[in-house]
Amino acid sequence: MSATEGNMDDFAIAGSAMSAECDIWFALPPGFVEVPLVPDSEAPAEGLELLSTVVPEEQYRAFRESIGEARAMGGLLAHSGAAHLSIGVHHDEADGVAHSVFLIKWEELPWTPPKLSAAKASLASAGARSADLVDLPCGPAAVVEMVGQREGREVFQMTACLPHPDGCRVAVLALSTTSKSDHEHYRDVFHGIIRMVSFDNPLPPHMRERMPETREVAAARDTFG
Repeated sequence: MSATEGNMDDFAIAGSAMSAECDIWFALPPGFVEVPLVPDSEAPAEGLELLSTVVPEEQYRAFRESIGEARAMGGLLAHSGAAHLSIGVHHDEADGVAHSVFLIKWEELPWTPPKLSAAKASLASAGARSADLVDLPCGPAAVVEMVGQREGREVFQMTACLPHPDGCRVAVLALSTTSKSDHEHYRDVFHGIIRMVSFDNPLPPHMRERMPETREVAAARDTFG
């Protein structure tokens, strides 16, 4: 679920949030455009049109190129466990306009208590600028901050490992940018995102009632009536 900041009435709810197969819900602030992980899908036209009105033409062309490159990787990312990919465009004090990439992927693991999974993820973050074990509304998590190099450019990245309550998988959320400044802003954005994550459907009852049955429930109903 992607949404603007505010109460539930202000959220722009994505269609995927109403899917019977959805197993993680989250919210994104304005400025992010989802990149479909299905290669033949198009990025939401309304999101691109809105961005074209608020950023310089040259920056908008660069953003469209970034969208195209990300779409080309969509299938590969999906096969590696990616569940969501977005590209953000933000005002940056030093660079004028900066881009960021937000990714969610699943990692399977042998059954492990969620708090232990989070602790292991925090301890395994060698070379990180910081690695903290935190308690989020959805449960324990490891939040890691690092600065690295990619294609000769400095990349600031924040990663959160959120163990699913079933103990068999971890949701990995990452926000990265090549912006050289305003890291505090990205830090605030990221913490705002991960605090909104839920493994239980947070939608109002009247919306949950409209969601289709899961494949398992439908199969059981067909079998047992």
